[in-house]
Amino acid sequence: MNGANMSRTEPYSPQTSSYDYDAPVDEAGNATAKFYKFRAVIEKHLPAGVKLPPVPKKIKTIAINNIVLNGHSALFNNLGKPVIAEHPLCFEDLNQGYGLVLYRTTLKNAVSGLLKIKQLRDYATIYLNGKRVSVLDRRLRQDSVQISSTEPNTVLDILVENNGRINYGPYLTDNRQGITEKVTLNNDELTGWKMYKFPFSTTPLFKYGTNKGTNELQPALYKGSFTLTKTGDTFLDLHGFGKGFVFLNGRNLGKYWYIGPQQTLYIPASWLNKGINQIVVFDELKGDHKSISTLDHPVLNEVVKE
Repeated sequence: MNGANMSRTEPYSPQTSSYDYDAPVDEAGNATAKFYKFRAVIEKHLPAGVKLPPVPKKIKTIAINNIVLNGHSALFNNLGKPVIAEHPLCFEDLNQGYGLVLYRTTLKNAVSGLLKIKQLRDYATIYLNGKRVSVLDRRLRQDSVQISSTEPNTVLDILVENNGRINYGPYLTDNRQGITEKVTLNNDELTGWKMYKFPFSTTPLFKYGTNKGTNELQPALYKGSFTLTKTGDTFLDLHGFGKGFVFLNGRNLGKYWYIGPQQTLYIPASWLNKGINQIVVFDELKGDHKSISTLDHPVLNEVVKE
């Protein structure tokens, strides 16, 4: 699940996975500084002879180092059966709530000009013949990019991610996702689309090969396993990764994005196994991931300049 804010005066702004919004208790249920301030005020107004119960001890956390990601599966190698239509269909028309959709069409002749996606919702990565050429971000009101190809029959791929539906305010009912209108090149509408669905509602059953490492800017999944003799709350460290989401033992931990401010994903101890654990990381922006680790503390306030 995911959400977003937007108003008539403020631009579209997707929310982080973490709901640790400076609350009296944090994501793991531990008391925060604000909790103790509340407690101090409440204590002043208690009836005579009444005392507050002791604050529960802080939940123990662990750090897991160097989880090797030895499996690799390129998204473009797992396309499946497409939905075919003359015009691009939004997520809702494809009966898909979340995740990504790959929109593909073929440009018969050599092209050069302005590619425009009208009403993009929300984040698009553009590829020509499998090579990434640009990204477009609804937050930044981006919907167009100059493209060029001297080759005939160039394959145009637009990978669109639902970054989050608006969850309050005047745009609450205007929440279609994907390419919600049309795509044009030099003002001429592009037609003849194939749409490949990637809802990622569960761990995808992709074919994995050995992760040999690559610097290619291709969306891919990275898989690994690790063994624990004891469990504890921990925080998956996504520094060095781009944009995507993570599955742990079949559960979706949430989304991540290198821009922050959230740089870790919370893992409750109850979601870890004594013994073997499986992790799958999807990254649509960066590659060459060999390993991943966890921290014994969250990082929720680290903004990276884009």
